[in-house]
Amino acid sequence: MTEKKQFFKEDTKSEILGKNYIDSLELGGLEVVGSLNDDEYTVVREFVPRGYESARKFMKHGAEVKPRRVHSIEQAVFLGKTPVQLREGAFNSITGINYCGYSFVPLGNDSRKRKVSLIECLEGARLFAYSYQSGTGIKVKPYADSKRVRIDGAEVVVEVPSRTKDERRMKFKLTSVPFVDSKEKYVVSLNIGSDHSCPSKRFNIRYRYSDDKESSGVVNICAHEIAGYLQLVSYAMQEHKNLIPLQMSQFAIPSQETVDYYLRWCNNVLVKDEVLESKDKLRKPNRAEKEIALWALVKALGHDRTFYADRSIDGNIKDYNWGK
Repeated sequence: MTEKKQFFKEDTKSEILGKNYIDSLELGGLEVVGSLNDDEYTVVREFVPRGYESARKFMKHGAEVKPRRVHSIEQAVFLGKTPVQLREGAFNSITGINYCGYSFVPLGNDSRKRKVSLIECLEGARLFAYSYQSGTGIKVKPYADSKRVRIDGAEVVVEVPSRTKDERRMKFKLTSVPFVDSKEKYVVSLNIGSDHSCPSKRFNIRYRYSDDKESSGVVNICAHEIAGYLQLVSYAMQEHKNLIPLQMSQFAIPSQETVDYYLRWCNNVLVKDEVLESKDKLRKPNRAEKEIALWALVKALGHDRTFYADRSIDGNIKDYNWGK
């Protein structure tokens, strides 16, 4: 198994068990998880919704948070809302917590739905911070000189570091990147894509259920793409004083408070799962449980406090504390 770099390592089950136990056997212990110290841990019950064969099935077929859809450029321009404004409305309107991510639908020739999990938003932010704090950097080279950029968006060659030891940097191309301030920017941002194909994307095969109204064609956005886009935002602001990539970003940027909460689920929580053969029936949280836990935080604290990074409060995302 490929070993992660220290910055991305999480505590093992045995390391967590070596910490001080804080009693809480319910997911309702949102407050308990958020208030844990580094040397404490708690146990929650397995809580992936019933009706799914596995956590992996839930992450593929679970309910999604859906910011308001637009069906034409005229409708998008008339509405005049940026992606973060649409996410704010959707995130603040959730009635539950059992979501596998949020999604948006392009208006161009590639009509495949784009799906983004909150976990990938966190991991993209972590990779972005690592690139600065380790000095490895993320390289971006935008191709935005063509007259078609206003309509089709820019293409950006990106090179990001790997999160595992002894693996080469990943190089890919972001497409349909909003770079010009025009009415077309609303459509361009919805069409965001890439030619990236890491294992988490390559093997995330999704077949629709028989009663699923949507096709199997879903583009799952990964942490590498989000980290690359965050670097593009930084580049555009510093080199061109261009705020359009930030304004039209489809990716939710976590606050430091959300990062801290997420790290608690990575390093200070174990799950009681009665189907396990081990004597203690304990394991680390899976992706579905972490995703649901993040939506629980959104429901409790709201969009702005969880996924609208405020520099006056959080500082720059590249300087976030990831505990490593």
